[in-house]
Amino acid sequence: MRILFFFLAMGFVTTSLLEGQQPVATKPSQAPQVAPLLTPDQEKARDLVETVYNTWRLSVQRGDESGWRSCTASSRQVKVHNLVISERGNFPRDFFRSAQSAPPLENFRYVGALGSAGGRTLAATYVGKLQLGNKTAAHQNAFVIELVQEGEKWKLDQTRFFDLSKLPAVLKRLEARDLAVLREQDGFHPYRAVPAVPPACSKPELIGKVFVDCPGRAIEMRINGVSIHEFDNERRADTISGGLKRGSNTISYIIKDSAFNSEKPGMGIGLFVMPEEQGKQPVCVFDHILDASGQARSGTFTFNVTPELLAAMDPKNKTTAPQPFHAEPLKPRETQKTKSE
Repeated sequence: MRILFFFLAMGFVTTSLLEGQQPVATKPSQAPQVAPLLTPDQEKARDLVETVYNTWRLSVQRGDESGWRSCTASSRQVKVHNLVISERGNFPRDFFRSAQSAPPLENFRYVGALGSAGGRTLAATYVGKLQLGNKTAAHQNAFVIELVQEGEKWKLDQTRFFDLSKLPAVLKRLEARDLAVLREQDGFHPYRAVPAVPPACSKPELIGKVFVDCPGRAIEMRINGVSIHEFDNERRADTISGGLKRGSNTISYIIKDSAFNSEKPGMGIGLFVMPEEQGKQPVCVFDHILDASGQARSGTFTFNVTPELLAAMDPKNKTTAPQPFHAEPLKPRETQKTKSE
């Protein structure tokens, strides 16, 4: 089953199920200002989430723009708009043309839900088998649905999947509906604040994509002050909202340990200008590459998209391609030992 990954949003149900609930004790590492977790009535939470999710799913399937807008968190609407515009698409036409089927909840078992932000956010976790892509086998996945409350309406902001095939202990606890595991793993948490609405971007000067491979790490990233990304123990490519610009660009990110994997074989971040003419090829303009021995460092970096880098997109250009900006110096390749050695 192919899944819609650029997390959509919906919702309409009015409820006070989080009111009056006692907060769960936060971890010692959390700052005092972080909103505490709340434990809602589990069956009311389930009814709310499934009504919201199923309504959203139907609006996407039908291409119902009005229904989708009424069900979609304001911040998510702008993020989806920015994604389409940043690939030189037409919004909302191209969004509904490319939207793919989201999985029915009948394929999953409800585990539980947590709230936060004073009762204005909710995250519900399900578990079940899911095939991500056409060439992979179905694996047990955690399916997390994030809701936010806007005024008197609950709306779906995003959905997330976590492959549990290498986490048998977590899977066992989820299948047993052990709510404690939801509190222990950040990936199951609701937003600690209602997401802010990002600025709507204009058409890009250059179409850009960010590629991240970060096993064992979680990364929060912002590009040119507009494009916001989050990666957690995964390999993924995102379109850069607003694209990249000729000349100066900025990227900032915070790198943390992932709660889902303690192994860190290496890490890679790459920003690419994408071709828009037939025969052209992507060009890397920024990278941050580490092997297993490297120490990942967060930071803010300024890099330039130069005419020489853009000229390298043409394979007919025989000049030596310039190097992208390296956040970490690349290690020299080890020379192979000769047989006589």
